[in-house]
Amino acid sequence: MPPLSAASLPPPEPFWRDTPVHRLMLTALLNELDASLLSAASATRTLEDWSIRHHLAPIPTVRAICQQTPPRPCPAALREALRLPADAAPDTLRYRHVRLMCGNLTLSDAENWYLPSRLTDEMNRELDTTETPFGRVTAPLAFTRRLVQAERVWSPLPLGWELSLLPAGSGQPLAFPPVLFRHHAVLSRQDGTPISAVIESYTAGAFCFPPPAIPDASQTAAP
Repeated sequence: MPPLSAASLPPPEPFWRDTPVHRLMLTALLNELDASLLSAASATRTLEDWSIRHHLAPIPTVRAICQQTPPRPCPAALREALRLPADAAPDTLRYRHVRLMCGNLTLSDAENWYLPSRLTDEMNRELDTTETPFGRVTAPLAFTRRLVQAERVWSPLPLGWELSLLPAGSGQPLAFPPVLFRHHAVLSRQDGTPISAVIESYTAGAFCFPPPAIPDASQTAAP
């Protein structure tokens, strides 16, 4: 998918700084969120739980803000996972491009190719006319999720950091890239029938909360 540009997303608040401790904390948090999303069927529910836990907004409800993006072809690997014949009609798949937002924070930019014929009429109506995330609309299907590809786009720490001296850092607010990691996945009904293919690009919006305070060793040392 076309990469998000830095100008297309508001920058996160400068809670996190370019220090070894903050980079270590972010590495742990990034791994935690990535693992939670990979182990869950619904990315929407996982992001909402994360938003509640980290107080990302006064009302931590995740909304799907539809983007007026021209439909683009489903990538070959995902199309194959959807079990679509090569001669399937162009309107077999419907394209939905949304930003999953909590308050004014973008948590994920998601492209979705879904099969309307495998959903109910009510589900299709809701997807066409509301900002309800796909996972919430189709939750009655109790769908399962299969990962096709995972991409770690950014790491707070350099490769091999555990074998060398940690960079001292500048102490300045940490600059996040537009995308941190990306998942390609297929959602299927309980009988194994695929209903949707998604590419989800997760952003720094999920980390717009203050890091924990670090105790002052001089004040906690035993007398």
